[in-house]
Amino acid sequence: MLKRIVEWLALTKTERNVILFLVTTMIIGAVIRLYQAAFPALPQFDYRASDSTFAVLGAVPEDSVSIVPTSVAPGKESRKLNINIATEQQLMDLPGIGEVTAERILKYREETGKFTAIEDLRIIKGISKNKLERLSPMITTQ
Repeated sequence: MLKRIVEWLALTKTERNVILFLVTTMIIGAVIRLYQAAFPALPQFDYRASDSTFAVLGAVPEDSVSIVPTSVAPGKESRKLNINIATEQQLMDLPGIGEVTAERILKYREETGKFTAIEDLRIIKGISKNKLERLSPMITTQ
């Protein structure tokens, strides 16, 4: 019966091999999908956020006057960098702030005075809305 179907389709050997390859690939794909549905992957933890926070907090000396402790939750304390008195190196330790942006912040502070709100950093070239959102938990203007 299979021989009659093959004769009726009049496929060459190459065409039969291509069809066999495609059917095999589809079956393997279906098996992989079923396996993924039966055994979902474990959620992965994104370490980038905790690494950048650790770098900022670890790079700033404990006795620095530019760090203002703020309470986050009962019994826990977080340290924020005061951008109005931070040094160039302390600014560069923030994620996404390089030497040029740190210099622009210092220059703005010298020319205009202190920042009154964290959102004032948007005036600085190189600080986008997204970057400011990432920085805002780590900085203060107090």
